[in-house]
Amino acid sequence: MADDLGVTSGLRMSNKHQHFARVPLGRTARTDTRSPVSTDPITIGLDKSIRIDLSKLPTPGGVYDADVAWVEHSVGRVSILFAKLSRNTKDTLRTRLEIRYPPEDFLRAFWGNSREFHKRLTTYCKAWPSDDARDKLHPESFKAEKDHSEWVNFDSMAHAGTEASVDFFLLPAAGIARFAQGQGSSGLILTPVVRVNMSAFELLRLLDSAQDVADTITNYLPALHRPNSPGQAQQLETTREHEEPGR
Repeated sequence: MADDLGVTSGLRMSNKHQHFARVPLGRTARTDTRSPVSTDPITIGLDKSIRIDLSKLPTPGGVYDADVAWVEHSVGRVSILFAKLSRNTKDTLRTRLEIRYPPEDFLRAFWGNSREFHKRLTTYCKAWPSDDARDKLHPESFKAEKDHSEWVNFDSMAHAGTEASVDFFLLPAAGIARFAQGQGSSGLILTPVVRVNMSAFELLRLLDSAQDVADTITNYLPALHRPNSPGQAQQLETTREHEEPGR
């Protein structure tokens, strides 16, 4: 059950930008104790690409309940913001969660892997009335009482009716770098970071707003990170789209 921060007890926010830590009771060490998950979702292709089977992804232990979502971008940096609105103070966010994405991974994973899902979600949401109150809301300009941020480079989206969620994961940069240098795949351990729950309508709004960001990144992304380019950087591929049917 979520606590008053809108975050499960495994994920604690503070007024300072500190890291999530799952520390057993009685310990005070500021260490990240998230246990590495099985590497079963990961296979290596004949072309040395890293392939992730979405049907085998673990469920993140931490859950955040978001009322609103938006994306912010500057060259070399992409942030997806999720927030819980304050019920007591107008134009204020109770909490705000920043999910930070490398631009090349945002373009490949969050945007690229969601194209068919985005189309189907659009079709589903068009059958519902528009939300004029949400259209007039601009949470990106609101102050937050508490903030937290996490780095990710992979995600999986789903919706069932008007319920939607995005699971975020991190494949460590050190593991990818060692693999690219021919030092084995032992460091390729996919760690679940957080599941963000929201309405299907808010997820659609987020995906719609990501179009301009994706287009901008595409225009400046170095050739090293473009698919099928000579000397391209290590790429991640998915083997199955993860979506629950709308009900």
